[in-house]
This record gives sequence, structure tokens and C-alpha cells, in this order.
Amino acid sequence: MRPLKALNNNVLLAYDPACGQEVVVVGRGLGFRVSGPIRPDDPRIEKVFRLDESRNRKRFLRLTETLSGDVIGVAEEILNLAAARFGPLGEEAHLTLAEHLAATVDRVRKGMPIPNPFLAQIQLLYPEEYALAGQAVEMIASRLGVTLPEEEQGILALHLLGAWRRESPKVMARHQALIRESAAFLAAEAGISWSDDDPRLSRVLLHLRLAIDLIVSGKAETNPVLDRIRSEYPEEFARARRLGDYMAQRLERPVSDDEVGYLALHLLRLKNLTQ
Repeated sequence: MRPLKALNNNVLLAYDPACGQEVVVVGRGLGFRVSGPIRPDDPRIEKVFRLDESRNRKRFLRLTETLSGDVIGVAEEILNLAAARFGPLGEEAHLTLAEHLAATVDRVRKGMPIPNPFLAQIQLLYPEEYALAGQAVEMIASRLGVTLPEEEQGILALHLLGAWRRESPKVMARHQALIRESAAFLAAEAGISWSDDDPRLSRVLLHLRLAIDLIVSGKAETNPVLDRIRSEYPEEFARARRLGDYMAQRLERPVSDDEVGYLALHLLRLKNLTQ
């Protein structure tokens, strides 16, 4: 592979004649004092990322000209960690993460806040991704000399989750907002209030996360007690149906009666806690 540009000491943009296009090569020391071609069997190589879609490849090449190589390089190192942990990632992550890091680093250096109203929710729902984002924060501090706040660690966790699921950061953020809104609806209908550290909240949040995953994927779980819920708790089922209709509108996917039945059970459980 013919080196084109060292992005940092560990990340190299190169031309691979085997596929006839530019690739990103990650490995310790690969970008340090590049002097000649890199063999495919070079033991330093950890991962080779290839962007197959022409538009993504062109956009990435433009980023290498407009963004700092250090920022793109650390973004690629972070994606290498994520690929090793979760498996193949979506192509657009190579674009969105670098752009996000460039903007975030600039904000932090200017002393601007990084708001994240979903931090506690992300920590609860995605502990593995949050821990990996913690490694990313340490890497950014080492490579760029910038210490990112805890709120940004949560945002990075969503970026890594979205890369694995091949969903954009905007979609991931919308899902987090919907989870929060749905939990608030259930709490209001049950006549309770709660904070982010309320133990009653965790079970509801976990269910809502799984429910949204199933709804978006078009899958459904059969609810074996659906008929009983509908006949014995018609008021809770009707309220849960309203929530299901709202979720369907936001997700642009149908929400089955089986799922509505599970939402009604959560509502019933929360109401019982107040009695």
C-alpha cells in the first residue's frame, strides 16, 4: 500500500492497489516517519478500513484536507477500538465521528459547555458503550491534550452505538428523547415523579430501550397475558395504547397490542407502588 498522508503516529491514509482506492490503516507507529510502501502483512497493522461507497470516500478525503489530521487520526483509533469490541461498523461513522470530535474539541477549548440531558440514561442503558467511550476520552486527552467532560463521554457512547447499529447520531438522540418522554408519560399516568437515580426508573428505561429496538426492527414479542391485561385492566391498557400510538408516530413504525400490553403492565406496577 502506498502511503498518502500520515494522520497521526498510528493512522495512515494509503492507496491500496488491491482494491484500487484509498484506505485508512490503523496500527501502532504506522504514521511515524513513513518512508515507503506498507506491506499488507506488516505486523503493525491492526485494522484496514475501506469506504466502499464513492460519496463517503470523497467526503472522507475532503475531511483529510479540512480537519486536523490529529483529530481524524484519534477518531479512527476510537473506531478501531469499537470494531474490535462490537464487529463491523457503518461507513458513515468515519465521517460523523471525526466531524463531531472536531466541533467538540473546539467547544471545550473555548470553555463552552457540552449539554447532555440523557447522561444518566445512557450510563444505565448502555454501560458497555459508555465504558468504551471512557477509553476514547482518555485517548483524546493523550493525543489532543483536551479533557472532555462526562457529558461528552455519554455522547461518544451514542456515536459508538450508532456506528455498530449503522444508525446516525441524530437517530440515536431521537430514540433517547423518546425513551425519556415515554418514561415521563408512564410516571405522570401513575401519579408519581422521579429523578434520574430513582431505582423505579431503571426497569422502565430498560424495557423502553428494548421496545424501541424491536419496533424499529419490525420484530415483535408475543405477550402471553395480553387478553388478561386487556380485560382486567382496561383503563391502564387504554392509557398504554395512547403511549403506543405516540411512539408509533415518532418512530414511523406500528406498535403492536402485545407491546402495549407490556407498557400497561409497567403502568400498573408503578401505580401499585404509590398505593
